[in-house]
Amino acid sequence: AAATAATLSVMWLCAFKQAGNYILPYSYSALHGCALGLAALALAVKAVGSRQKAAGSSEKAEDKDLISDESDSSHQAQCKQLSAAYWLAAAGALAGLATLAKTEMGLAALTAGVMAAALAGYPNKRRAAALTLAFAMPAMLVVVAAYGIIVARVGWQTLSQDSFLFLRNLSPELIYFNKRVSGFDQPLQSFIQMIAATARLAAIAIIIATLSLIITRNGKDRASGKIALAEAGITDAGRITYLQLWALFALSLIVFFLIPLADGMSWDKGPYLAMPLLLAALLIGALVVYQKQVSKRGEANEKIITLIVVGAYALASLARVILRVRSGGAYSSYLLPASVILFTYGWARLFAGLFRDGRTRRVARNIAIGLILADVVATAGLLAYRYRAKNTYPIVTERGTIIAVPDLGQAVEEAMDFIKKETAPGEAVAVMPEGTSLNFFTERPNPIREEITTPGYLDAAGEERAIRQLEQSNTRLILVTNRATPEFGPAVFGRDYCERLMAWIDANFEPVAIFGPDKSDDLQIGDKTFFIRAYRKKQKVLTLLRPEF
Repeated sequence: AAATAATLSVMWLCAFKQAGNYILPYSYSALHGCALGLAALALAVKAVGSRQKAAGSSEKAEDKDLISDESDSSHQAQCKQLSAAYWLAAAGALAGLATLAKTEMGLAALTAGVMAAALAGYPNKRRAAALTLAFAMPAMLVVVAAYGIIVARVGWQTLSQDSFLFLRNLSPELIYFNKRVSGFDQPLQSFIQMIAATARLAAIAIIIATLSLIITRNGKDRASGKIALAEAGITDAGRITYLQLWALFALSLIVFFLIPLADGMSWDKGPYLAMPLLLAALLIGALVVYQKQVSKRGEANEKIITLIVVGAYALASLARVILRVRSGGAYSSYLLPASVILFTYGWARLFAGLFRDGRTRRVARNIAIGLILADVVATAGLLAYRYRAKNTYPIVTERGTIIAVPDLGQAVEEAMDFIKKETAPGEAVAVMPEGTSLNFFTERPNPIREEITTPGYLDAAGEERAIRQLEQSNTRLILVTNRATPEFGPAVFGRDYCERLMAWIDANFEPVAIFGPDKSDDLQIGDKTFFIRAYRKKQKVLTLLRPEF
């Protein structure tokens, strides 16, 4: 049941959300990075299990004399250790691919893989180093080979200066955006929200605990009206009455519903705001248990190592949104899967395990899983309704069909028809600041090197270069989409940023069409209705450049 709840939670919180199944250029890399990272994590966990089984079989053979030949036993253990190395090597290759797809997701996979190799080999330092090398070498080869090809084609300076791979030359707009996504734009408020989310989860825990104790009280307890706290697993001394349990239940319920009403705060982002704190606590606790097991038995068991590895992956995945982990938005679908798994595990195993009485433990686990499943059903119903009610416009192309919201779908379809009518196959068409899916759908190349021109991607020199490329490619058609960008700071293309580029467009092009449900000439970027405005090169400019026109 717990595994089902976790799987369905990932499906509806991550995979089936509108932001969770990107296939278009630019955004698909997040999907690939997530899938490859999770695959690398699964193989790293498989390697841990293979290594632990090897150690367990070796100990069993020695203790029970099941294998008479000691060399055969040693050979079997070595073979299984090699099996762990093979799994880690495969995990490393996938982690390298994840790094190429989406750097931050690859770093999470690399963190998990190194952690798995080191812990599986510890306390034998040579074995730990060998397993770590088995993981790291394929990852390094994949990454170095791919970037080596890029360097050979474009040069080191282009790679280092014109990309954000090494976090160099980050514009103020991109810094602003990343601070806003991560929560560092308002760190104090973000941290308070994390604490509040943690407090709400604690209130839920107390609600479930009190209900479980009340439901499982026996006849003797009814007579006395008290429950031994030792039976609840809370402390070894004292008793609590059922009246006190109900009072605690009511108080926790009030706290749970009052926290979101705190003045000036927004608490509607889901329980995963608390995940960084919960994951940190989980990792600290798991590492303590791991160290105790190693000190006592010489090595830790598979479960605790797996918990640490998955916990490390989950926490590293949240690095980009560390103070603002929302269950919605463009990034959560790809950053949350491991956190969702551990969130469910925490309720089903760790929380339920706090109760000493078996019946109470089962009731607490069932209530927790039931609440998660209820949330899954509600989320699934809400998403299904939104898809059926809002995504009703099919955009049919030779490269596939996408179901879009009506205003966007109408604008894109009209723009596609216009592009095909006004331009020849293979002719360059520019779309700004975002919307190069139109190039993809119509099979028209993008004349400038940037796929998007949202704030931070074109500085003054970049604007001049874009203008030169538009001139050299003799681009006759430019489309500007209604894409407001307040998440970067500057919100309006041509007014708050890329003013030089837009001024050149106004001087050399003329607006000829508006696509979308509202075709008023007064529409401005940032208006509620989505639209796309088309600009065609002025006739006199065409005549000067190419007399045959």
